[in-house]
Order: sequence, then structure tokens, then C-alpha cells
Amino acid sequence: MNARAPLSAAAALAAAALAALAGGCIDTDAAVFVDPSIAAPEATVSSSALGTGLQASFALKLHLGPRASGPSRVAVRGFEISSADQKTAIVAPLPAETTTPLPVEVAPDSDVTVEFTFDTGAAGTTLPAEAAAALCAAEGIRVTGTIEDSLEDGATPVASAVFHARCP
Repeated sequence: MNARAPLSAAAALAAAALAALAGGCIDTDAAVFVDPSIAAPEATVSSSALGTGLQASFALKLHLGPRASGPSRVAVRGFEISSADQKTAIVAPLPAETTTPLPVEVAPDSDVTVEFTFDTGAAGTTLPAEAAAALCAAEGIRVTGTIEDSLEDGATPVASAVFHARCP
């Protein structure tokens, strides 16, 4: 019986190891359409006699899971800066720019990040003076927008977490 005990323990260990390996291979990522998110939103507000200046940046992160039927071409419909509750558009549209050519392709089981920036100074414009109060509200602001995913009909909304602009 003692000879069998070590063999049974070894067999049990081997079976447990195989089960662990098989369990680790199961992918539970259900993103069959592009899952967008907005990361690292930042905004700096300035005021002058001419109006309100705004510099903003954020990253649009696009994730597509391994179960997708194929790659997706993602186009951006537009962005805006809205109130924290998303009921009021403060800067709409937000003509953010990127150096990444759009649309972008997102392959199954991959992530693509597109960096966007906006600067009224570089654009030679200003926002209305009253925009400063809304951008600097104690409740915070969000970057919101919509994308078009070639794997899905219609537009997909995306919003950042609430954040606070750097204000004068």
C-alpha cells in the first residue's frame, strides 16, 4: 500500500497541474465589439481679456477581445467636455487633434491607444468667458464622445471619469 500512496499522490498532483493549465487557458474576455474608454483626461484653463483659454489632453483606449469575429475599424464621431453629470455640454464640439491617422484598426485580442490634444492658443481661438466657471466647477467635468465600430451598427458612447481642470 505504501508503494501506491506516492504514485497516487503523484498522479493527483499531475491531474491538478493539468487542470490548472487548462483552467488558465479559458479566456473570459467577452469584448466581441470594441470596448472604448477615456484615460488620463487633463485640462488647464486660463482667463484673459479675450476670453477663456483651454488646453486639454486625453487617451482613447480601444480594446477588442479574442472572441471578436475579426478586426474592427474604429472612427471617431466627436468629443466634448461636459459637466460631471453629463447633462450640460461645456465645450462642444471639442476639436481635439491626434497624430494617429483615423480610423484605426483594432485586431482581435488587442488594445490600441490614441492620444488626443486640444489647445485654444494653438488654434488661435478662445472660449466664451463664462466657460471658465463651468470648466472649473467644484463637481468636475468629463470628456465624452462617440466612436463608430465597424463590427457594430450605430455609435458607441464613451466617457471619462470625473476630473478637475487646473484653474486660475
